[in-house]
Amino acid sequence: MNPEQEIGWFGDLNDDCIARWNGLTLRAEEMERRRWWWAVYDENGDTIDDSNEYYPKEFRNGIWARSEAEKVAREYLEKLASRSDK
Repeated sequence: MNPEQEIGWFGDLNDDCIARWNGLTLRAEEMERRRWWWAVYDENGDTIDDSNEYYPKEFRNGIWARSEAEKVAREYLEKLASRSDK
């Protein structure tokens, strides 16, 4: 598990894309014009977090949606690592 490893996205970055990274799956999709959804799933397919939860900002493009998914994924791995260090 390496939270510093680069995340590579596949698919149409302007519509619907996915990344598989350190056992997690990240998704980002344009739901309607200028409204993007994102999600992060664990290796069992359980949702870690997604933009359907409360977020104060809107994700108006794929860059913002992918960036937020990446941030959530990295924070999740950091939490897992800190638990295993105890």
